[in-house]
Order: sequence, then C-alpha cells, then structure tokens
Amino acid sequence: MKYTGTITAKDESIVPIANKIALHSKYNTTRESEQFASQFLESNFFVVLGLAGGYHIEALCNKFPNAKIIVYEISDEDVDFLSNIPKVKKIKENKKITIATNNNIEEKILELYKPAIHGNFTIATLRSWENAFPNEKGNVSEKIKNAIKKLSADYSVQNHFGKIWQKNIFENLKSASKINADYNKIFTSIQNQKVAAIIAAGPTLDKTIEKIIKNRNDFYIISTDTSFSALSKRNINVDAVVSIDGQMISHAHFMKKINENTLFVFDLCSNNSAVKKVQKANAKIIFAETGHPLAQYASCYKKNAFPHLDSGSGTVTIAATSFAMLLGFKKIEIFGADFSYLNGKSYTKGTYLDEIFRSDETMIDNAETRFDRLMFRTELKKIAENQFTTEILESYSDSLENFMKTNGFFKIDCDSQTKIFENKSNDKKTYNFSAFDYKDFVNFYAKQIETIFKNGDFDDSPELSTILPLAANLNSPILAYSKTLEYTRKL
Repeated sequence: MKYTGTITAKDESIVPIANKIALHSKYNTTRESEQFASQFLESNFFVVLGLAGGYHIEALCNKFPNAKIIVYEISDEDVDFLSNIPKVKKIKENKKITIATNNNIEEKILELYKPAIHGNFTIATLRSWENAFPNEKGNVSEKIKNAIKKLSADYSVQNHFGKIWQKNIFENLKSASKINADYNKIFTSIQNQKVAAIIAAGPTLDKTIEKIIKNRNDFYIISTDTSFSALSKRNINVDAVVSIDGQMISHAHFMKKINENTLFVFDLCSNNSAVKKVQKANAKIIFAETGHPLAQYASCYKKNAFPHLDSGSGTVTIAATSFAMLLGFKKIEIFGADFSYLNGKSYTKGTYLDEIFRSDETMIDNAETRFDRLMFRTELKKIAENQFTTEILESYSDSLENFMKTNGFFKIDCDSQTKIFENKSNDKKTYNFSAFDYKDFVNFYAKQIETIFKNGDFDDSPELSTILPLAANLNSPILAYSKTLEYTRKL
C-alpha cells in the first residue's frame, strides 16, 4: 500500500498522507477542490488520476453532473484504505463513478467510454497525487494511451461502416425469419472427426492448395468468403463458407457456381446481396453474430436464434476458426493466413480482385499496378526476403494467435505456409436453434426505442449500445436514435 495515514484538516476533513505529502489542503479542502474542477471545460467523460480523499471528485461531479468518471488509484489495497474516508464512501455509491486500479484501468476505459456518446475524453490529474507518486502517472498514462488507440481504431471502423451494418442487420434478420430449414439437423449432422481446414486467401495458398487437393477426404473445409472463388475455380467443393463483410462488393465472392450442399455461415452484418445470391441457389444458410450490439440484442431477444462467432480484431479467418471450434473440431489446420504480402502479392490466384483488377486493365494501369496500390496503402515492414507486413496485418496475426491460445488450441506443427493447432478437449457445443420472428422483433424494438427517445433516458438503456455504430457514422446519438426509430416504423 502506498498511503501511510491520514490527518484532519482545519475544516475537519480527513486528508490522506503519502510520502509525508498531504493529498489535499490542510486548511480548506472545499475551496481547493472547487479550484480543481474549475480548470476543466465541458466534458462528458473524465479519467481522474488520484482518488485520495475524494473531495476533488465531488467537486467535479457538482460541475459536470451528467459526466461519467473513472477514478484511478494505484492498488486495491489503497482503495480499501481510502474507503474509510466518508467522502470516498459517498463517491463509491455514485453510479456514474467507477474506481479502477493498475490491474483494470485499460479494461474499464474500453468498457465504459463510448466516443459516439461521450465525445471529449478528459484526463484530470490531482497534482498532489502526482507529487506523492511521481512514477505512477507515467505507468498509467501508457495504459490509457493503449486503450484510446484501440477505441480510436474501433470508432474509425464504426464511423465508416455504422450505417451499412445497421441496414444489413435488419435485412438479414428479415431473411433469417423466412428461411425454412432444420438448423438443428444441419448442425448435428456435421462430423468433426476430420481436420478442420480453414482456408484464407493469402498468397501462400497458391502452393499449399495442392495439399488440400491430395488429401481432400481428410478435411472438413471451411472457406473464408475471400478464398471461396479461388477454391471454386480449382473445382474444390468446400463444406462451409464464412462471411462477415458488410460491403456491397462482397457479393462478388459468390458469383461462381454455388453447391447446394455447402453450408454458408453469414454474420448478420454481412451484405444481404450475397445472402440473396446464396438463397437463390438453395444452399444451406446459418446466420451468426460476431459482436455488433444490434445483432447481439436480436440474439438475446430470441435465445438460440443466432450463434456467436468470435472475429478477433475483425477478421473472417478468426470467424471461420471460431465456427470450427463451435462444431467441436479438435484439430484445426489454417491455410493462407499470411497476414503479409509475399513477392508483391496480396492474395492467392482466383480471388474476386483478380477479375475486377483485370477486367478493364490498361498498359498504364494494369492489375499489377492496382495490387501494388493495395499493398502500399500503409507503411510496409519487412519480415523476410520479399515478404512485408503492416501494423494492422500484424495486429490481425497477433489476434489469431491469442484467440487460439484463449480457446485452448496450441500449435503442434507449423511452417511458413500452414499452421496446425490442437485441443483434444474441444467438444461440439450444444446448440438448440430456435426460429426468429422478424415482425415481432421489429415491433418490440421500435417500441423500446420510441419510449427511450421520449424519456431521454439514453445513458442507462440496453438499447443504447445497439445504435452506437450508427451514432459514430452520423456523429450524433440523438440522430442515430431518430433515424433508427424512423426506419423501424417503416418496417
């Protein structure tokens, strides 16, 4: 514990002591705390470094009554000690205040700070706390920086895709309610004694595809949407395809002949044009959710309607691997998950980009030039001869490795081209699919949105999270609520 005791100020306030430094005024804690709060402009979210006696936190709450506040203190022991101070006890009862320590500060920021709702993120440091613990600000600042970096990346994606996702989810929920299929029979009929082959579309697939062809009967093949057309061109019938891409261009993955025996697993955020293309071919479809709050909300509304798939940092390779785990496969071999550019190539031969880039190429602007532009979008990092990666591709690779470890899958063999993981205790998850009634859901959801919109009770409603990506896209939570209400009424 860092704190060493307390003293009583002239105004009878209890003031904690550390390293012979009083963490608040020895004379007038109220006036000092008001001065602390006065230095900040309007903000809806604060991270305050230093709990101390809590007087400055109370002043901040008085000035910004609607703000959410995370208060950082060094350890649980220190928080327990400070909790004996009456003002701290009162602060801990405030639902808008969360106390975090070195063990969970990053997690709490990721959980509680919603850029589309809260706007500005303000860090407020109690100066006496910084003087008493000169090394602590640097330590916690790095964790705050990491949290903000993750949130910024996520917010950027939401800003770009928020409207697309919202539209896709409603359209796919409608499609899901019309599919007349025995999901339980489909799910239970899948045999998991084989090796689950996850096929991504990296350039090494050009070589490793021969292993798939020669040993086809040894694998249950789960293709990512990007590699599906490449496998189709090589006359390889896959057992399942996983798609999570919400963009309109994603329907180009499914322009080749579709085998009606193939199972297609679509994230609810996936582009509905691709779904309709597969429906037209009478192929089997299962919808899943990968974490979008509206999709999760729909899944909770009707339990077991949509299984959850992890997608890590947002990659279809991880979503396909997650599906293999759901099916109970104990051995998983991953092909083409390069997360890098090899010999100037971004993807294996035969992906949809090949056709798009070559369809109208010229001598000046040919397919090679277009693939180069794709590769050089961000700064490259050399990892081997003729092999380069980027910061975001490295994050995808790390995300996959962490995902496998978290789920008990460890490498038993790997080289530069494939990765084999095993978890002998992985079993097929028990899942009892239930039908989804689209009309009932929309009516319920619209009523909830309308009630919340009228009451103005945005912050504490479970429906708040469902519109966050749209709010990021529209740069306004109020507008997102209004647009959602308008859209659901039309449905």
